[in-house]
Amino acid sequence: MEITDFIYRNSPIYVQNMICSAYGHFEKRKRFSKEFFTYLDWLEESQYWGSDKIYEYKLKELQKIYQHAYSSVPFYRNRFKAAGLNANAIKDIEDFAKVPILEKEDVRNNWKDLVSLNNARERLFHRNTSGSSGKALDFYVTKRSTSLQWAVWWRFRKNFEVDFGDKSLNFIGKKVVPINQSRPPFWRVNSPMNQHLVNMQHMKAENIKYFVDYINREQFVFFSGYPSIIYSFCNLVENLGLIISNPPRIVFAGAEKVLEYQKMCIERVLGCMVTDHYGFSEGAGNASRCKHGIYHEDFELGHLEPRNPKKISQTSFSGEILATGFTNYGMPFIRYNVGDNATWGSEKCTCGRHSAILLNIEGRNEDHVITPENTSIVRFGFLFRNTKNIEECQVVQYKLGEVTFRIVKRDTFSIKDEVSLKEKVREWISPTILVNFEYVDEIERTDSGKFKAVVSYLNGEENNLNSF
Repeated sequence: MEITDFIYRNSPIYVQNMICSAYGHFEKRKRFSKEFFTYLDWLEESQYWGSDKIYEYKLKELQKIYQHAYSSVPFYRNRFKAAGLNANAIKDIEDFAKVPILEKEDVRNNWKDLVSLNNARERLFHRNTSGSSGKALDFYVTKRSTSLQWAVWWRFRKNFEVDFGDKSLNFIGKKVVPINQSRPPFWRVNSPMNQHLVNMQHMKAENIKYFVDYINREQFVFFSGYPSIIYSFCNLVENLGLIISNPPRIVFAGAEKVLEYQKMCIERVLGCMVTDHYGFSEGAGNASRCKHGIYHEDFELGHLEPRNPKKISQTSFSGEILATGFTNYGMPFIRYNVGDNATWGSEKCTCGRHSAILLNIEGRNEDHVITPENTSIVRFGFLFRNTKNIEECQVVQYKLGEVTFRIVKRDTFSIKDEVSLKEKVREWISPTILVNFEYVDEIERTDSGKFKAVVSYLNGEENNLNSF
């Protein structure tokens, strides 16, 4: 991977575009298979099923994945038996509350025993999360689970009149444009998927005019990406008094919660709707907004339920999100603690869908780090993608020009890991920021028990230089 990054970083821009397009060709073939379009046709019909049909479908899928895990996944078989459950324990959806919860640490410590012994006929594909807490999570998916997940995501987009091949501008965290590049173009092109790519490291005042001119020249149908990055761009556009005369029709935000002030700024600057869906890399569940702004559980992909639900009103309750995926039989996620909280509602939506309604999803709202180059960075998970020697990490900024990694290290951690993190920060975040390390036995949680991946102790004036 490091060799590949070195080659990409030191290649001419036209070669980088070729590499992006080659990757796009591979991804397009993988995502948009014949199976994908079969799923999509079915999903466009199933989203309007009645409540009884949805219940029957979910119960059948929960029973199937539970029995499969019981018979062929060593980790689950042992855990279910220890809980006093047999292979036919699930008679109705309410029975699923008896099933033990799967934590992320269970996945990290038992990944071999979480792979089905019956997956010989279906190839497994390795995936990992960005590990926002500094704890990367490795897992496997199947072709079927990937196809259905992408079909669910594209059903969501098509419900807003966006189709395949529509030109998009994607705001991402990955360094598709090398951090040391100081002149435009600050974007790269994935031609097979008609995607134009920009990354957060170049979202600073001196570059914004180039982005605005670029957008005004093109005909982007939609923007997509991290809402914090899109907001940072729009906030700078507004503060600099620039005008986007050729805006997209819609903005699809993802990977983190869209905050209300972010949404208002983006819609004010671009003059179009901002919407989002809730999902996660493990693919065990999803919820998409309809045109009325309500999240609907994508029940075809998985079952979302609250852990220890607490009643809020006569028609709503909240809890941590537990997800059970219906399609990944190679490495099932059953009652998986995603790490987010949600509020469920029992009232019906006027859009005509009868799947479960989520009134609010509380993702991980993080602080941000300000670099010496005056760029705000809120996403650090990619630094830990292949890290095995860190149990947990929190990124802290005590003062401008410096960043501190508060690390709970494993026994295998060494000076090489420090050197590697410093190199990644120089390469992906800032070439001049000072990197410090602080080693602790544990990282404290908030009063509500949540882990904060990024913490800033800068005062209000400093923390709003280029705030998310």
